[in-house]
Amino acid sequence: MIRFAMLLAPLALAACNGGTSISLTGNSDSGEGNVSIKTGPDGGVSIEAPGVSINTRLPKINLTSEDFDVNGLKLYPNSSIRELNAVGNDKIGEKKNSHVTVAFDAPAPLATVQAWFRDNLAKQGFKVEPQGNGFSGTTKDGDPFTLELTADGEDKAKGKIQVKG
Repeated sequence: MIRFAMLLAPLALAACNGGTSISLTGNSDSGEGNVSIKTGPDGGVSIEAPGVSINTRLPKINLTSEDFDVNGLKLYPNSSIRELNAVGNDKIGEKKNSHVTVAFDAPAPLATVQAWFRDNLAKQGFKVEPQGNGFSGTTKDGDPFTLELTADGEDKAKGKIQVKG
C-alpha cells in the first residue's frame, strides 16, 4: 500500500490547488498500510501513512477539464474541477471497492453539457443509459460509472462523476 501512496503523492503535490479539493486514499486489507493524501482549496496538504504525518501548505493550482481523463472519459471543455476523490482498496492491481469521484463546474447550459457527454461517451465506447439529468453505464473497460448533472443558473451546469473499479 505504501507503493500506492508513492504513486499518488506526485499527483496530489503537483495538483495543490486553489479551488480544488483533492483526497487520495489507499487502504490495505490489514489496515497497517493505509495512506491518505488530502489538499484543500487553501493550499493546505496533509499526508498520513504508517510512521508519517505531514501537514504543510503549497502553492495553489486550479485543476480543469484539461487535467482529467479516466478510461477515456473527459470533462466538458473549460470545466473547473471543484473536488477530486480517488480511493484504492485492497491489493495493488485489484479493483475491489476502488473509485474516482470528480465534482466539476461546466461553463454551459445543462442541455448543452448533457448532449456533449452523451455524444462523447458513446464515441469512447461507453455503454450509456439516461439517469435523471445525467447518465449511468459502463466504461469501455466494463467499469461502472454514474454522471449526475444539474443546472447552475441559465448558462452553467454542475456535475459529479464517479467511476468504480
